[in-house]
Amino acid sequence: MNGTQTLAAWFRTTIQTQGVASSSTLYTLIGLRTSRLVVMIAAFWLFAHMMHALVVLAISPTMADWIGLSVALLLVWLLQGEANRRTLAAKTQLLSDLEGRFAQHLAVGQVAMVGQQSTYYWQSLWLHHLPALANWRYDYQVQQYVAVLTPVIALVGLFTVNWLIALSLLITLPIVPLFMVIVGKGAAAQQRKHFIALTRLGSLFTDRLKALPLLATYRAHDSEQALLKQASDDLNDRTMKVVGVAFLSNTVLDFFSTVAVALVAVFIGFTLLGEFAIGPALNLHYGLWLLLTAPLLFSELKALGQYYHQKAEAESAQASLGRWVSAIPPDTFNSAMNKSIEFDGPAHICLQDEQGLVSAKELTIKAGDKIAVTGLSGSGKSLLLQALAGQYSAGYSLPCKVAMLTQLPVILSMSVRDNLDYQQVHTTTVLWDVLAKVELDDWVRGLPQQLDTQLTETPEISGGQAQRLALARLLLSDAPLWLLDEPTAHLPAEQHAKLSELILQLSGSKTLLWVSHKPLPEDWFSQRWRVKNGEVTAQ
Repeated sequence: MNGTQTLAAWFRTTIQTQGVASSSTLYTLIGLRTSRLVVMIAAFWLFAHMMHALVVLAISPTMADWIGLSVALLLVWLLQGEANRRTLAAKTQLLSDLEGRFAQHLAVGQVAMVGQQSTYYWQSLWLHHLPALANWRYDYQVQQYVAVLTPVIALVGLFTVNWLIALSLLITLPIVPLFMVIVGKGAAAQQRKHFIALTRLGSLFTDRLKALPLLATYRAHDSEQALLKQASDDLNDRTMKVVGVAFLSNTVLDFFSTVAVALVAVFIGFTLLGEFAIGPALNLHYGLWLLLTAPLLFSELKALGQYYHQKAEAESAQASLGRWVSAIPPDTFNSAMNKSIEFDGPAHICLQDEQGLVSAKELTIKAGDKIAVTGLSGSGKSLLLQALAGQYSAGYSLPCKVAMLTQLPVILSMSVRDNLDYQQVHTTTVLWDVLAKVELDDWVRGLPQQLDTQLTETPEISGGQAQRLALARLLLSDAPLWLLDEPTAHLPAEQHAKLSELILQLSGSKTLLWVSHKPLPEDWFSQRWRVKNGEVTAQ
């Protein structure tokens, strides 16, 4: 993403060009809200006419006047309701589309994407930043247009009645958006800092929750409590700065709009009393209508100021979401999710990722190969597997469906059956067979509901059992190629040896790429790849 690209330009190129958030919906909402204001100006004219007849001419308003005013007010109410209904529907649809795109990126990127940030960071993107874009599109952007069109329409009417008052309002009008921009820039900066502080606090809190047993072991509760309090105080300070800037924005807008309308009211009042004789003559009809219409020049600008925090939130979302809400080409997504399950022949790998973190010039992999991937920590071994799996943007991905087993297996807060059946359906007999192969059947039979037992905080599941359950899920997949990213990294030596032998035994004719810092027998592997500073070579 181009850092200098404006929010509107980024939205058009990244989101709108792929058929999401069509311009017709935006213009429909603008039309509804602008029409409501035009009808309201007409209602003010009728009301001022009725008051002039009643007060000055001492005659009762006609039935036509009452009907006209009632129809105008009813139409204002209907237009407002329809605008609200369409706005809610548009925001819901846009949010659904953005969530769908984000979910596709998560499905393709998987471990490579999630591992870049904390869990809380991704939750914040989903719960805060995606809705911020929808709100900005159909609240702030609509109000932007309405805040320009309404003063223009109102000024045309004001000039036809009294050019002097219209000219004075036209001169004072630019002050409001000027201060809005000045204050808004500060609000955007504070909003970005607030999100960073919120993410840090959330990540710190969730991390410490996971480490409660370790904190109890080392009696570190007091020090961690002080750290959390400091992070919380920092967040509170940034929250108050955001609120303070927003309050300043509304106060500035209210001050200038109130002063401008008050001056108009004073001028009209003294003119009607005969104290002033400047400009066109005024009667109660014209004076009351001018007094009712003048605030509309500022009311929509004030409403835009109230929505200005949405622009700041959306700009923060733009910086954080980046390409995670861009459309994934159908062929890319389908190939990542449903690659053919057999090699057509040896895969000749010439790999180069987009960021230049991992590359390989001459590598060959054949069906049934067992390949050991070695290298120092941080050399790029995990990036290599993620790139080959299509989870990481690179110039090459393996031409088949792959399954990955990492050092931290994903165990969902669901039943044993659902964990094994994830995105698949298998018979109970098949599930028991695969559990027996990974030597977990006795443990599952001892659970309260066996296959239907929910895997939450209880029953407790060890690291070795979690890896065996993840291995069973690999066996149930039809992927001919397994990517093993240190699956025994957190297991004791004895469990490492047992699980490694089990993986090799169960892999059978599968093709393996195995990353491990722990020793494995040389005769298990047909090839060895070494990763050094992101460069992969065959040994």
